[in-house]
Amino acid sequence: MALSKRLVARLKAALAPKGFDVVIPLTLESYNRFLDVHSGSAASDLSRFKLPAPSNAAVPLQSHLLVLVGNSRAIWTPFLEFVREEMEQAGDGGTSIQANPIDRYVEKSIQDTIEELSGDDSLLAPEKVYWVADTDPKKMILAQKMALAAHAVSHCPPSQLCLHPVFGPWLAFRCALLFAVEGLDNEYEPTSEQQAPTCSHDGKMHEEIATMMERAFAQARANGQSISPDAWKAWVLPRITMAPNHPMTYSSEQILYHYTKDLAFLAQVVHAQQHNCCTDYLRIAPSEKVVACRQLLQTVLLECKAKYPSGIDGILLSGGLDTSIIAEASGQVWNTEGSTAVGKLSLDKRSGARPILQFKHALTVQAHPDARDALYAQNIYERLHGVSLEHHHVLQANLDELLCHAPQATKLLVTCDPMELRNSLVIYAALTKAAELGVKHVVTGDAADEIFCGYSFYQSMDEDALMAYRLQIINVMQFTASKLARAFDIEVISPFLDPRVVEFAKTVAKDDLIGERTPVPIEGASVLYGKLILRQAFPESFSQWRSKQPIEEGSGTTALRMGYFDTRWAKSEFEAQQKTIFQKHRVFVRDNEHLFFFQAFLEAFGQDLANVPKQRTRSIATQVDEDETIDDGFCPACFFELSHKDQDFCVTCGFWPTKPTTTNDVKGYATQALARLAQDKRRLLSS
Repeated sequence: MALSKRLVARLKAALAPKGFDVVIPLTLESYNRFLDVHSGSAASDLSRFKLPAPSNAAVPLQSHLLVLVGNSRAIWTPFLEFVREEMEQAGDGGTSIQANPIDRYVEKSIQDTIEELSGDDSLLAPEKVYWVADTDPKKMILAQKMALAAHAVSHCPPSQLCLHPVFGPWLAFRCALLFAVEGLDNEYEPTSEQQAPTCSHDGKMHEEIATMMERAFAQARANGQSISPDAWKAWVLPRITMAPNHPMTYSSEQILYHYTKDLAFLAQVVHAQQHNCCTDYLRIAPSEKVVACRQLLQTVLLECKAKYPSGIDGILLSGGLDTSIIAEASGQVWNTEGSTAVGKLSLDKRSGARPILQFKHALTVQAHPDARDALYAQNIYERLHGVSLEHHHVLQANLDELLCHAPQATKLLVTCDPMELRNSLVIYAALTKAAELGVKHVVTGDAADEIFCGYSFYQSMDEDALMAYRLQIINVMQFTASKLARAFDIEVISPFLDPRVVEFAKTVAKDDLIGERTPVPIEGASVLYGKLILRQAFPESFSQWRSKQPIEEGSGTTALRMGYFDTRWAKSEFEAQQKTIFQKHRVFVRDNEHLFFFQAFLEAFGQDLANVPKQRTRSIATQVDEDETIDDGFCPACFFELSHKDQDFCVTCGFWPTKPTTTNDVKGYATQALARLAQDKRRLLSS
């Protein structure tokens, strides 16, 4: 037993650097018994796959050690190095790969390991090696059954995949080594009543996976010998779906090769790894729209560079997709003449991927330790430091410190809208620091979410509704950074607001704006990304696949709407304040957070809303009638003029919806919301 444990330990240590991190010990006898027990429930007789015991053991053994060897994603890097060496040795310029490279790598690595170990001790040499890839009926093994017999994995019936407690479904079995030494004890010994360990998926998950598997088989039956370029996706989706966002998921390149066995693709991956190039388009070229999007934004950024040849003072670096693109976009041009050329996009920041724009200062606000903007921004800074970005300032500010700026921000923006101010207080703090640093110009990522559908609510809209609503947003959108920056004598540069970019965005269809991750949907087909065309156009950006987070979430000010103000006023105090404010100022205050910002707003304008530089409805009646509630052009909650005739959101108080539209009233939501508002106003006016 001690020898067996030592042998397994040495095997693990020797195989791990080669990428074989799945080493499962069991006994030959437990494997054979497992086949006997489960043969009756199988489609065919499993006993024909039983393995014979070694005949040359030095002493009679009660059991024999069997070791199943496999790999997780860890095999990919050493495998690529093996392929690279083979390509160099082939003498054809390193452009082609012989068939079945993974099988050759597995066999060479295992044999090398056996030689290393048996050179020290002949007892460490296996009596027999069984290869999973060997389809000779006399040599075949059932690797999944072996892992189940060892109780090392569970089994998902509809997918026919094994699930490992560490690697989930992301593992592959490669060989089994049989040793003429005592086997290790195995707690799991199957009986006729016992079933193989099954997964913990519920019935709904099994139904979903079964449907996916049927689609995959139907696709295979329909195509016959012809395999479409995207056929692999049907087979990988069940694997992704059963363990979404699993930390051991294969990389996109590993998934594509695993399911396609595309040797030309593998050769390009090796080249891309060697030269630090993009791998997104090694199999399928970017669409014409993606190429056009890249070219247009490059043009805008190059013009910006020409305007500021010595570099731009600052960038408000949230670390999101938009500012990541602005900070990292390079001038590389895709060669669209052939699919083999488009993957040559360099990711080397000091060479081909050198960013178009240069910055002296990047500013990021972090109001909570768990806020992720600072993490992403720091990664971008580390990629660009010494290349195109000199300094990164992470402003650690607690919520109380940010709220001190509320009177100034409310006055500059002429708003008491909590959603706007949660975001704008972050921008104000960043601009305050920028002014201290002497910054005169800052770049922002404003407008990308609006024009390229970054917000999640776009995803549920059909094509017509999305296009109509996006056009409405484009017509009314306005951004606070430029308004706040004027107070500091700072100019704001927003590349996505360039009229050419806005007009281009209007021509992009929903399928190009919203979709699954490419080239592999590693979070599953149900996880959709907005701004898809931007993500695909700029693979050199660190935040290419970062999910959309509003400024308040990424910076940490979300806590303001998640209970921060709950204890500031008791319910009775709030209700009294709400009534007083409506009766005196005719502003409907919705909650404690809104009350705080309205008080700051009132303070900013000398306790008199007549000082607010916005038009108010000419007659604010003492009684609320239906006509007043739907007064076109004015907000029914604060009576200030709306920013645009098409606006259904009040930028002054934050009320929505201010009027019914074809988008917000599909199911009568806007009509009901306005009726509730009218009822609340009548209640507050009553004595």
